[in-house]
Amino acid sequence: FYIPGSDTCIKIGGRVRAEYRYLEPVWDVPGFGREADATGTRARGRINVDARTATEWGTLRAFIQVDVTADSGNYRGQYGPFGESTSVALDKAYIQWAGITAGRISSFFDFYASAINFGSGVMGSLGSDDGSVNTLAYTATFGNGFSATLALEDRSSQNLGVFSGAGNVLAGQRMPSVVANIRVDQGWGSAQLSGAVQQLNTLARDINGAFIDSEYGYAIQAGLKFNLPMLAAGDALWLQAAYADGALARLGLGSFTAIGPLGGSAVDGLIINGSIKRTKGWGVTAAFLHYWTPTIRQAVFGNYTNVDYSGQAVVNYAVDDFKIWTVGTNVIWSPVKAFDIGVEVLYQKLDPKGRVVLPTGGSKSSVDIWEARIRFQRDF
Repeated sequence: FYIPGSDTCIKIGGRVRAEYRYLEPVWDVPGFGREADATGTRARGRINVDARTATEWGTLRAFIQVDVTADSGNYRGQYGPFGESTSVALDKAYIQWAGITAGRISSFFDFYASAINFGSGVMGSLGSDDGSVNTLAYTATFGNGFSATLALEDRSSQNLGVFSGAGNVLAGQRMPSVVANIRVDQGWGSAQLSGAVQQLNTLARDINGAFIDSEYGYAIQAGLKFNLPMLAAGDALWLQAAYADGALARLGLGSFTAIGPLGGSAVDGLIINGSIKRTKGWGVTAAFLHYWTPTIRQAVFGNYTNVDYSGQAVVNYAVDDFKIWTVGTNVIWSPVKAFDIGVEVLYQKLDPKGRVVLPTGGSKSSVDIWEARIRFQRDF
C-alpha cells in the first residue's frame, strides 16, 4: 500500500519457522561426548519491510529484514549440553538506487547459497553462502537479463585468519574485500561468474623485526541454474564450482571443521619461513528441485569440498589436508499457499589426510554423521 501523504509504496511481510533437529552423536570414544545434545529445537520470527519510490533515476528502494531466533540443544553447537538462547539479527538493511546498493545484503559472490536445503551439516554451508555482509556496490544492467556488479564487502565476515605459532596474527583491516560478478537471468535460468580478492596482512615479524609483507587471497566461482518446466512447473537444477587460494570462507568453510573427535582446520594463510603461505581449496555443489504435484516437492543436493596445505604447513603446524562429502534430500508439502511442512535427511563425511589419534589412544581415518530435521514454515 502507499504511505498516506506520500508516493512511497510499502510492503510488510515476514515468516514464522519452527524446526526440530536430530544430530547423530558420533563421540564413540569411551568417556568422551556424553554431554553432546542429540536433539535441538529452533523457533524463528522474521519481519521485513520493503519501501519503494519511483524517481527519475529509477526506483529508490529501502529494505529491512530482522530475525529473532530462539535456539536450544544442538542448534547451539555440537558439543553441549546447551540450554536455550535468544538472538536478534539484522539480516538485511540496504538502499538501492540508480544501480547503487549500500548496506547489508547477501554477498555478490554467492550463487546457489543453500537455496533449497534446510541444513548443511555441522561443517559449513553447501558451497558459498556467506550470509549477509556490509557492502557498497554498483550494478550495471545491459538489457536481455545481463548485468555486472562491482562491490566492496567487509572483510571481517569472510576471513579465516593468518596463523603462526602465536595463534591468529591477522592485522587490522586496511581494505575491504573486492567482489565482482557477471550475471545473466533469462527464461531458461541463470548463470553467474564471480570473483573475490581479500587482503591477508599480519602482525607477525620476520627475523629482522620488520612486519611480514601482506598477501592477497582470492576465490573464483561459476554457477548455473536451469529451469526445467518440461519436467514440472517449478523444477530447477543448480550446478556450482569454486576455487579458493587464501580465501577459504568463500567455499562455505568455517575456521574449524569437526565431527566428534575428528577435525580439520581451515585457515587462509600460515606464517612459514618469514612469509604468508596461502591455503588452497575447491568445491563443487549440485542441487535439483522437483515438484511431484503442485503441493509436494522434493530437493536432492550434494557437495564435495577439498582443502590442501603445502608440505611445509603440515610439518610446521601439524595441519592436515581434509575432504568433506555432503548429500541430502528433503520433501516439502504445502497444504495451503505460503505454508510448508517438510522433512530433511542429510549425510556428511569428514576425511582428514592420514589417521587421527583419539584422546584414548587408537585412531580413525574418517568419521561420518547423520542429521534429520522437521520444519514448519509460514510466510506472509
